[in-house]
Amino acid sequence: MTPTRSQESKHGARITTAASVEAAWTPSGPLTGRFAQDIARGRWDIEFFALRFLGIRLHPGQLDFAHAVLMRDMTGWRPRYLDIALSAGNRAGKTLIETICHFHSAFYKMGKPPPKMSSATSISKWNAAPYEWYHLAIAPETAELAYAEPVRILSGNHEAQYKGCPLVDELGSQVVDTAKKYRGEYPWTQIHPVFGGGTIHYRTTGEKAIGSLGKDMDGISYDECPFDPNFEFVVHEVLHMRRLSTGGQLWLVGTATEGLTAFADAWYEGDPDSPDRKPNKVSLRMSTRANIGYGVDQQMFERLVHDMPPELVPQNIDGLFLEGRSSFFAQSAVDASFVDEMPEMDVARSGHRYVQGVDPALTYDSTWSIVLDATDPDRVTGVSTRHQTGRTTGPVIAALVTAQHMAYSGVKGVSCQTGVDTTGFGGALFRDSLPITIRSVEFGGSRGRKLKLLINLKRALETSRLRFPRSGPWLTLRRQLLGYRLDDKKLQTDAVMALAVAWDMVRFAPDGAANQPFDYFGATAGGVQSSRTPPPLTHVSGRRVAASTSVSEMLRNRG
Repeated sequence: MTPTRSQESKHGARITTAASVEAAWTPSGPLTGRFAQDIARGRWDIEFFALRFLGIRLHPGQLDFAHAVLMRDMTGWRPRYLDIALSAGNRAGKTLIETICHFHSAFYKMGKPPPKMSSATSISKWNAAPYEWYHLAIAPETAELAYAEPVRILSGNHEAQYKGCPLVDELGSQVVDTAKKYRGEYPWTQIHPVFGGGTIHYRTTGEKAIGSLGKDMDGISYDECPFDPNFEFVVHEVLHMRRLSTGGQLWLVGTATEGLTAFADAWYEGDPDSPDRKPNKVSLRMSTRANIGYGVDQQMFERLVHDMPPELVPQNIDGLFLEGRSSFFAQSAVDASFVDEMPEMDVARSGHRYVQGVDPALTYDSTWSIVLDATDPDRVTGVSTRHQTGRTTGPVIAALVTAQHMAYSGVKGVSCQTGVDTTGFGGALFRDSLPITIRSVEFGGSRGRKLKLLINLKRALETSRLRFPRSGPWLTLRRQLLGYRLDDKKLQTDAVMALAVAWDMVRFAPDGAANQPFDYFGATAGGVQSSRTPPPLTHVSGRRVAASTSVSEMLRNRG
């Protein structure tokens, strides 16, 4: 039945493919009255939009995600959070809320300045502006699960709907086109030009998502990303820069897997409870329990959970990150070692003994230098940490190590002993470039030697003999400890190795041996104590230089 004018003013009317934007929104057009008011309200209320136009009631966990998506910065239209990470339980309703939120974003072109509804010119410009949302997953089948959601919703056959799809019922099926494929190959969703003509693409991150290079994306949702072995490359090298010109959001969504994976590391960067949360990121959890009564039956939920290993319930149901079976350091011990009340850096104090552990790198790894206050061997604390990331030079690393060493040895009554992992860097380089005495601590050559150093560090953490500040770069050390595995290839371990060297220095030079010098090379791979008195002059590249010579002068003399 063709709606009457009174019905149109109350509910809106079916649009046709020939309807112009200006004609649709004029006072006598079909998109007026209460319908237009509801459209305006839905822009800033996803809960209302989903219920009013899609016939779906969202559960509390889904609403939390929707609110994070909708929040804006001080402009009123740019997103407050550029990156949103969602760790969800199985069957928690994450794919549905993703679908609704990126459909809402494309429908209203969220992230672009809204048009002035009183100006036909402004409406035309807004309508003509392109808006492309990209939904990606690790495989085509996974991406197409999200494509199947809007198809079912628009047809009114989704199990979450309680009375069909009001948007299609009132405006007709042509309001959104899901039948065509982009370039005849990729599924996509196209919104009618009357509502801006936004599009949603469904792609895969196969081949490291390099097929997405060069595209401008107004928004990106990355589904089941914890299972992508190329997660870090895809996020940092491909997706991050795809919204540089648009300021669009990136959603990282998935179910937690065992251990502190790359996804878990990204999630903790936006953790609201983390002291070093990055301001442009926010992370949320969505429990399957929130979906009971919406998409999950209570009785069936209880039966399935009853047969699930109890230790997996927090991960698979509540979206928590569990300690992996291959994790080397106990998560509880690591967490207990980082405390809030400690300052990020503490100055050298008279009568205290300090040790320094260094893991140097010249190429793409990071150089880490950690200083511990070892005055009380049973309660050792971190007082200073410095690191240098990326390709660098020997003199730069020498200056970093020496400056930190001198900061804890240049005060009367204070001593600092330095140990360096010389496995790949080369002991000769430090022998020639450092104007300080060091002890060589090698990890290479024998798997047992490295394992022994790590076991000693593990025992120290589990017996509460180490304490670190819970702020600044110390949190990077925390993440590396939590994620460390014995099979550490492709893992960032530089901070862990520096700490292992520092702790070995604590054990090697117990209280009372603070001023004993060390040899560069000795009968063991770790070096031995020297019985000779240290000379007042230091040899650097064949030159005799006063021990008080500054670092810059030492390096200049070498040149």
